[in-house]
Amino acid sequence: MSLESTLLGGIFNFDNFAKYKWCNELNYPSVTDELDVCFSDSNPELLKCDLHYSETNKVYDKYPVLVNIHGGGWLIGDKKNSTGFCLQIADDGVFVMNINYGLPPKYRFPYQIQTHFEAFKWLEENADKYNLDLDNVFISGDSAGAHMASVVAACQCSPEYAQALGVRPTSIKIKGAMLYCGLYDLDKWNGLPMDKVPVCRSMMQEFLGVKDVRQSPYFKYVSPLPYINEKMPRTFLVSGAVDIMTRGEEKKMEEQFIKHGVDYVTYRGKHFPNSFHDFMLLAFTVEAKKCLKASSEFIRETVAMESKSAKKEVVPMKKQVHNLKTG
Repeated sequence: MSLESTLLGGIFNFDNFAKYKWCNELNYPSVTDELDVCFSDSNPELLKCDLHYSETNKVYDKYPVLVNIHGGGWLIGDKKNSTGFCLQIADDGVFVMNINYGLPPKYRFPYQIQTHFEAFKWLEENADKYNLDLDNVFISGDSAGAHMASVVAACQCSPEYAQALGVRPTSIKIKGAMLYCGLYDLDKWNGLPMDKVPVCRSMMQEFLGVKDVRQSPYFKYVSPLPYINEKMPRTFLVSGAVDIMTRGEEKKMEEQFIKHGVDYVTYRGKHFPNSFHDFMLLAFTVEAKKCLKASSEFIRETVAMESKSAKKEVVPMKKQVHNLKTG
């Protein structure tokens, strides 16, 4: 990976360096952690996950499942950067599978998407062991992870899209997607061709493995927006008021949802200053706590829509959640 890409990747997800330091497992005594569990023999040293689940705080008869994909501009990062987020969700009765994936330059798109589906295969094989509810599987991601989570969800919308990316289908149907501060249109950024914007071009070159990204055979597949349709799972779409990195991207996704009649909920962080890019991952902050609470409510409500597995009363949510600035 080039020095430019390394620096840009760090800037794109600069808050990675603070996350794990502040994610103290002692804050979640009910949560059991199983770390560095291999979820695929195809690349056992790389494809590992952290499992988080509560054995005492059981909200459901069976655990709904959340598969989480970390961010990092497609270039950097690790599953541990999302630990605080995952612990909070697990503490509310959800089985969280926080996965690693291949990073450039060794691994190029769409290898990452293919391995995300291997995580679903692991869930199928281990559902009985962990008492998992495979009718209620969610996928989430932040930043570049949100982009990849949306690609995974779009593969459910379009079998042709999944086939083009070399995805091996599983029996799991994604019940809900949770997308945090993501990039979804990899053709244009703030109205400019993305391959002409240095901060974006370098990362895309690494991600796709070619200098001229528009010449990549996968360029037409890297943006999920054209493949989203009415089969898109119910989605929790999050943005931050001072997130300059993905400004306006949620609107592009929302336009597709409206066009195809997709059920979705929006959440916009407005607390200053912590409504920046990936604000929800700094789990100890005011805005993150509000967003994570709304995330858990989204899961409970989505599970309850077609399932009787939730034991506790679900808090209804509005179609859009506008988070007000607090003092």
